[in-house]
Amino acid sequence: MIPRLSIRALAAAAAIALAATACGSSSGGGATGAMGPGFDLAAKQILNPSTKSGGTINLVSSQTFDSLDPGVTYSASTWNLFRTFARPMMTYQHTPGGNQIVGDLATGPGVQSNGGKTWTYTLRDNATFEDGKTITSADVRWAIERSNWSSLIGNGPTYFRNILVPAGDPKFKDLDVYKDGDRDFDNIIVTTDPKKITFNLPEAFGEFDYVMSLLQTAPVEREKDKDAGDTYGKQPVSTGAYKIQSYSPGKELKLVKNDAYNQQSDPDHLHVALADTIDVQLAVDSAERDQRLLTGQADADLGSALTVANHAKVLQDPALKSQTDDAADSSVAYASINTQLIPNVSCRQAIEYGVDKSTVLNQLGGQWGGKIASNLLPDSIPGAVAFPTYDFNVPKAQQLLATCKSQAPELFPNGKLTFKIAAQVNAPDLQNAATAIQSSLALVGIDTEVKLYPFGQYSQYCGNQEYARAHRLGMCLANWGPDWLTGYGMLDQLVTKNGIAATGSQNYAFLSDSVVNALEAHALSSVEATTQQQDWVKMDHRVMDLAAFVPLIQRHVMRFRSARLTNVMIDQAGMGGYDLSVLGVK
Repeated sequence: MIPRLSIRALAAAAAIALAATACGSSSGGGATGAMGPGFDLAAKQILNPSTKSGGTINLVSSQTFDSLDPGVTYSASTWNLFRTFARPMMTYQHTPGGNQIVGDLATGPGVQSNGGKTWTYTLRDNATFEDGKTITSADVRWAIERSNWSSLIGNGPTYFRNILVPAGDPKFKDLDVYKDGDRDFDNIIVTTDPKKITFNLPEAFGEFDYVMSLLQTAPVEREKDKDAGDTYGKQPVSTGAYKIQSYSPGKELKLVKNDAYNQQSDPDHLHVALADTIDVQLAVDSAERDQRLLTGQADADLGSALTVANHAKVLQDPALKSQTDDAADSSVAYASINTQLIPNVSCRQAIEYGVDKSTVLNQLGGQWGGKIASNLLPDSIPGAVAFPTYDFNVPKAQQLLATCKSQAPELFPNGKLTFKIAAQVNAPDLQNAATAIQSSLALVGIDTEVKLYPFGQYSQYCGNQEYARAHRLGMCLANWGPDWLTGYGMLDQLVTKNGIAATGSQNYAFLSDSVVNALEAHALSSVEATTQQQDWVKMDHRVMDLAAFVPLIQRHVMRFRSARLTNVMIDQAGMGGYDLSVLGVK
């Protein structure tokens, strides 16, 4: 179980942290020669603390948004930006390196009853949408329902769908609340009081406060969301301190202060809106993005790391290095193995032994890119235990490949195991990692082709069972970080049946193993943290025994920050990046 947090204590700690001092810096950025506070400090302290308002924060990204619909997005960088203009029920305290959750739109953690099956939350007073309409519990209920029981399902996380209704209940299987209405939820999500929302779960679930930190709890006005599909994502209605002024998909997003935001509804100052404007330039070529950062044309990247090609330049220049962080972000770079396309375990284990992870690490930054991973649970997850079985071993891989060929000759139509390796467009480091994997597998006798897909639609290719099978996507490279720092928050959507949908699956291996699913159920039925942690490790190691994923690197991410940014920190609220919701500029 997660211990209940003292909100008063956390609020006091946050106030102390924001009052803390840090080394100052001059007003320039990048190549102006200005010295920043220092190297790799943002996960340890708040840099350039300030309450000064005004100015524009210039953000840049080599990618585009997967969606601006809070019910659909499942990208860490998009989640981070959403914190500036959307308010989930719970959120993370603004503390460097912090992982403490506090109430945002809710006054605090849920009140448990009925043995942990019932959770009740109270909404804060004076909270409104950008149009001035008061936010009610019905708006939160609709936000959850639409993103878990409609055509939107499968693109975002499915925790509510898996937790709120009895398993296998046919009444909810094909329910579309846009077409069928939501009367079936009247006793499950109770909103008879506009200030309270109560959830009646079929089973106790001790991590429900974490689920309530998801963006799917950010309220949605039902009258502004009459059409399913991507309509709402084109202009979502703000509940936070900023609102969308303009959005050109794939090109630019501009945020301005939300005049309707009532600071009285935010007593802990979780949304401060210091800058007048936040400008986000999208789909910028990676090399051009780095250039803009290092020359002071941009203040920070939306979520990605500096490309490895610029690591030496930054580390050898004292001014640039003083504006750089290289912190662990709890994510793991991995390659999934499509268990439907390659159902034979010996073949998959041959792939595991055939991947030279040292060459992958070199492509992802060497010592600055992280460390070689042997399992999916990162060190930041309590209780994680390494799985050291699969070292790079060509003879062992060839032996297993021969076994597979004798067991499943149909997988070798031309005498060799052949498939495609997917990586993301405009992500040169991951592309180079894919090429390194291709080279090491060739030494084993496995033929592969690297295929690139756009970031914003990546799960529509790698996570589409029919497409992946038809186009022989045998491996997909990606980064995955926990939705919160527990084994459940890391593994549920990645390796269990809950992460599989008709399209948009997050479980790119399409692994649905009875042992894995049973271990998760056992962990969730326990109230003992030690038992849960042991079950998460067993799940992790079972997945490795099945060779469904190749963990590559526990990531460190080298990020660059302008010396003109204030209140800079890396915390869980920023999903491993700079916490955008508290930034200002000098």
